Amino acid sequence: MLSLLLVLVGGCQEEESVIKLPPDDAAITAASPVAQLLLRMASLDGSSDNVLDGSSCLSVMLPVTVIVDEITIVVNTTADFELVEEALDDDDDGEVDFVFPIEIKLPDHTPIVVSTAAQLENLIDACEDEDDFECIDVVYPLVINLYNANNQVADVLTIITDEALYLLLKQLSENTFLSIQFPLTLVSGGSTITINTYNELVTAILLSEDDCDDDDGTDPEFIQTLLSGDWIVDSFIDEGVDQTDDWENFVFNFNVDGTLTATDGNTLFTGTWVSETDDGELELTLQLNVGTPFDDINEDWTVLNYASILIELEDADDDEPEELKTLILKKI
Repeated sequence: MLSLLLVLVGGCQEEESVIKLPPDDAAITAASPVAQLLLRMASLDGSSDNVLDGSSCLSVMLPVTVIVDEITIVVNTTADFELVEEALDDDDDGEVDFVFPIEIKLPDHTPIVVSTAAQLENLIDACEDEDDFECIDVVYPLVINLYNANNQVADVLTIITDEALYLLLKQLSENTFLSIQFPLTLVSGGSTITINTYNELVTAILLSEDDCDDDDGTDPEFIQTLLSGDWIVDSFIDEGVDQTDDWENFVFNFNVDGTLTATDGNTLFTGTWVSETDDGELELTLQLNVGTPFDDINEDWTVLNYASILIELEDADDDEPEELKTLILKKI
């Protein structure tokens, strides 16, 4: 067992104090295979903006201005990716030209300013062989125990982003031991997985390789937002009809196991939720066990925008634009 016995001597009294560290099978180092898999999983996933740069190992920081088929498009949010896709559909060359300079992030989350198309292409070529796991993500926070054998200092860290996890693992010394506080939750292919051991963690990461392609997967920040609190319906418009009042006083709760509840204190609806990206488009599927008129909320919603307290959703049919639905959830 990794344990340290400290003998403290003061005056005529001798006192023994034990700092208990994780057992050998619960402690790993930065060089351990499981830590290396976590490092690859925490590296930057740049697949969500492939419509802009065509690279899954880089991410373009928004806002950015691009030109497609002589059309200038200001991309302020991920919702504007659709404007770029529409322009590309009408462009025989199918090229996106950036208005430089732009800022990007490398696989190790390092930001860098890019001034020319040639510089961007060189960076893409240099990182295209990065071997990350882009279709599996940690649901933060993640709590890690640390012990430095050199200075005999123990610490507990709460990690809340991929970048923080990546930097922690990258900067650990060889004499630092770490252990993960289980259980932890992963998201893969739109489903949540509860992990209780390192073996389960390794298996889940390795199995995720075939779960999605470059344009598919999950948005961990959006899932983290969903799980961060309770939500109410701020607006629900169905084919021009305001149905917001139908959901008055209902509170929605999204659970890490993919279940969903909605209650007004008297009536309880249960169901499921799934969030994933499809061809680069972020989606939220709601399925509540409800009847008319409440079942109108059961859709594969497109996420137009989201922030810490507001989520804007849309269900649109290009062939029948009059059947447009919009739903806005507000955190309370």
